[in-house]
Amino acid sequence: MDSAERILQQLRQRGERITIQRRMVIEALCEDCDHLTINDIQKQMESRGYELDEATIYRILQWLKAAEVISQTDLGARGIVYELIGTKRHHHLVCLNCHAVIELDDSFADQLREQVRHEHDFEPRVDHLAIFGWCAQCRAAKAATKN
Repeated sequence: MDSAERILQQLRQRGERITIQRRMVIEALCEDCDHLTINDIQKQMESRGYELDEATIYRILQWLKAAEVISQTDLGARGIVYELIGTKRHHHLVCLNCHAVIELDDSFADQLREQVRHEHDFEPRVDHLAIFGWCAQCRAAKAATKN
């Protein structure tokens, strides 16, 4: 069973209604398995002969996020992206200057999750985190211009 069918089956088992539009968005996410914007999903669907407006795709993505199927992350210049949670969980460092994106392993967030649980009695959902700042090269270039 491919990943789209597995996700659809899990959603049905939870009592979720699967519409044609929902199926198409899930299939688009499973086909690429990358950081996709709404526009990316819309273009992918159009290439397959389907048309859905941005608002419909957005509502479906929010439904999938609430169902803990996908993550939603703002990657700055890249925009808001969506990705299946079932793929290898990871996080990002995003340079505010050159827009470089550095991938971090999910274990990076383990201490953060534990600290939030312990100090705030709150169960965090850290699916796909982006931390903004300056990469080493941009910091060095900035420091060089100050001298």
